[in-house]
Amino acid sequence: MDELFEKIKKLIADKLEIEESKIQLSSSFRGDLGADSLDTYELVYAIEEELGVSIPDEKANEFETVQD
Repeated sequence: MDELFEKIKKLIADKLEIEESKIQLSSSFRGDLGADSLDTYELVYAIEEELGVSIPDEKANEFETVQD
């Protein structure tokens, strides 16, 4: 889990141009990290590409925190 979180944290930090230290599992994309809906979509796409997974749009729309 730690390795996966570190990869995702780096993607989030790069995409949102924020420090990795500000990103926690409980961080809200919109409230804590300042992401908008387009940022969230781009993050989902980046995660899919980096990890080689497919995340259904319905599930991606439910993401509110990093842990989700």
